[in-house]
Amino acid sequence: MKTWVLYYSRGGNTKKIAEAMAEELEVPKAEQVPPAYPPENVQLLFLGTGIYAGKPDSKMVEFIRTLNTDRVKNAAVFGTNGGQDTAIETVKSLLREKGINVIDETFSCKGKYFLFINRNKPDSEDLKAAKVFARKVYDSLKA
Repeated sequence: MKTWVLYYSRGGNTKKIAEAMAEELEVPKAEQVPPAYPPENVQLLFLGTGIYAGKPDSKMVEFIRTLNTDRVKNAAVFGTNGGQDTAIETVKSLLREKGINVIDETFSCKGKYFLFINRNKPDSEDLKAAKVFARKVYDSLKA
Protein backbone atom coordinates (compact mmCIF):
# COMPACT_ATOMS: atom_id res chain seq x y z
CA MET A 1 0.00 0.00 0.00
CA LYS A 2 1.47 3.33 -1.06
CA THR A 3 2.03 5.33 2.14
CA TRP A 4 3.52 8.76 2.71
CA VAL A 5 4.45 10.71 5.86
CA LEU A 6 4.34 14.51 5.63
CA TYR A 7 4.67 17.03 8.44
CA TYR A 8 5.29 20.65 9.32
CA SER A 9 7.60 21.37 12.24
CA ARG A 10 9.21 24.60 13.40
CA GLY A 11 11.24 23.19 16.28
CA GLY A 12 11.80 19.59 15.20
CA ASN A 13 9.36 17.86 17.57
CA THR A 14 6.87 16.80 14.90
CA LYS A 15 9.75 15.84 12.60
CA LYS A 16 10.96 13.29 15.20
CA ILE A 17 7.51 11.71 15.37
CA ALA A 18 7.18 11.67 11.57
CA GLU A 19 10.57 10.02 11.14
CA ALA A 20 9.69 7.33 13.71
CA MET A 21 6.46 6.57 11.81
CA ALA A 22 8.26 6.42 8.46
CA GLU A 23 10.87 4.09 9.94
CA GLU A 24 8.19 1.78 11.38
CA LEU A 25 6.37 1.51 8.07
CA GLU A 26 9.55 1.33 6.00
CA VAL A 27 8.38 4.13 3.73
CA PRO A 28 10.60 6.72 2.12
CA LYS A 29 11.74 9.36 4.56
CA ALA A 30 9.24 11.72 6.12
CA GLU A 31 9.13 15.06 4.32
CA GLN A 32 8.24 18.55 5.42
CA VAL A 33 5.53 20.60 3.70
CA PRO A 34 5.99 22.70 1.65
CA PRO A 35 7.40 21.90 -0.92
CA ALA A 36 6.73 18.17 -0.49
CA TYR A 37 3.62 16.98 -2.26
CA PRO A 38 2.27 13.44 -2.32
CA PRO A 39 2.75 11.44 -5.50
CA GLU A 40 -0.20 9.97 -7.35
CA ASN A 41 -2.40 7.32 -5.74
CA VAL A 42 -1.30 7.53 -2.11
CA GLN A 43 -3.49 5.07 -0.21
CA LEU A 44 -2.51 6.43 3.23
CA LEU A 45 -1.12 9.85 4.06
CA PHE A 46 0.11 10.47 7.60
CA LEU A 47 -0.08 14.23 8.07
CA GLY A 48 1.52 15.84 11.13
CA THR A 49 1.70 19.36 12.44
CA GLY A 50 3.19 21.24 15.30
CA ILE A 51 0.48 22.95 17.31
CA TYR A 52 1.05 26.62 18.02
CA ALA A 53 -1.27 28.54 20.35
CA GLY A 54 -3.84 25.75 19.90
CA LYS A 55 -3.79 25.96 16.09
CA PRO A 56 -2.05 24.10 13.27
CA ASP A 57 0.69 26.05 11.55
CA SER A 58 -0.57 28.25 8.71
CA LYS A 59 1.75 26.46 6.27
CA MET A 60 -0.01 23.18 7.03
CA VAL A 61 -3.43 24.77 6.59
CA GLU A 62 -2.36 26.19 3.23
CA PHE A 63 -0.95 22.81 2.17
CA ILE A 64 -4.28 21.12 2.94
CA ARG A 65 -6.19 23.78 1.05
CA THR A 66 -4.09 23.16 -2.07
CA LEU A 67 -4.02 19.38 -1.72
CA ASN A 68 -5.19 17.58 -4.84
CA THR A 69 -7.61 15.05 -3.41
CA ASP A 70 -7.22 12.79 -6.44
CA ARG A 71 -3.80 11.91 -5.02
CA VAL A 72 -4.84 10.82 -1.50
CA LYS A 73 -7.42 8.21 -0.48
CA ASN A 74 -7.01 8.11 3.35
CA ALA A 75 -5.34 10.38 5.89
CA ALA A 76 -4.24 9.92 9.49
CA VAL A 77 -3.38 12.99 11.57
CA PHE A 78 -0.72 13.44 14.24
CA GLY A 79 0.94 16.31 16.04
CA THR A 80 3.06 17.63 18.86
CA ASN A 81 2.10 20.39 21.24
CA GLY A 82 3.27 22.46 24.17
CA GLY A 83 0.00 22.06 26.02
CA GLN A 84 -3.17 21.92 23.91
CA ASP A 85 -3.83 19.50 21.06
CA THR A 86 -7.09 21.00 19.76
CA ALA A 87 -5.54 21.66 16.34
CA ILE A 88 -5.69 17.96 15.47
CA GLU A 89 -9.46 18.24 15.05
CA THR A 90 -9.01 21.33 12.88
CA VAL A 91 -6.69 19.42 10.54
CA LYS A 92 -9.11 16.50 10.40
CA SER A 93 -11.98 18.85 9.54
CA LEU A 94 -10.00 20.54 6.76
CA LEU A 95 -9.16 17.17 5.23
CA ARG A 96 -12.76 15.98 5.44
CA GLU A 97 -13.93 19.19 3.77
CA LYS A 98 -11.68 18.22 0.85
CA GLY A 99 -13.45 14.85 0.65
CA ILE A 100 -10.57 12.75 2.00
CA ASN A 101 -11.38 9.80 4.25
CA VAL A 102 -9.85 10.66 7.63
CA ILE A 103 -9.01 7.99 10.18
CA ASP A 104 -10.79 8.74 13.47
CA GLU A 105 -7.86 7.78 15.69
CA THR A 106 -5.08 10.36 16.00
CA PHE A 107 -1.71 10.62 17.69
CA SER A 108 -0.54 13.55 19.77
CA CYS A 109 2.23 14.04 22.29
CA LYS A 110 4.03 16.81 24.09
CA GLY A 111 6.91 18.53 22.36
CA LYS A 112 9.68 20.63 23.81
CA TYR A 113 8.45 24.18 24.22
CA PHE A 114 10.98 26.94 24.81
CA LEU A 115 13.84 25.82 27.03
CA PHE A 116 12.25 24.18 30.04
CA ILE A 117 8.66 23.21 29.23
CA ASN A 118 8.40 19.53 28.22
CA ARG A 119 12.18 19.62 28.12
CA ASN A 120 12.91 16.05 26.95
CA LYS A 121 9.86 15.62 24.75
CA PRO A 122 9.16 13.81 22.57
CA ASP A 123 11.00 11.03 24.36
CA SER A 124 11.64 7.38 23.49
CA GLU A 125 8.24 6.34 24.84
CA ASP A 126 6.53 8.93 22.63
CA LEU A 127 8.44 7.65 19.59
CA LYS A 128 7.49 4.08 20.45
CA ALA A 129 3.82 5.08 20.82
CA ALA A 130 3.97 6.89 17.45
CA LYS A 131 5.27 3.72 15.81
CA VAL A 132 2.46 1.66 17.39
CA PHE A 133 -0.10 4.20 16.15
CA ALA A 134 1.33 4.16 12.61
CA ARG A 135 1.41 0.37 12.46
CA LYS A 136 -2.15 0.06 13.81
CA VAL A 137 -3.56 2.51 11.25
CA TYR A 138 -1.59 0.96 8.39
CA ASP A 139 -2.64 -2.59 9.29
CA SER A 140 -6.30 -1.60 9.70
CA LEU A 141 -6.42 -0.29 6.12
CA LYS A 142 -4.34 -3.09 4.68
CA ALA A 143 -6.73 -5.75 5.99
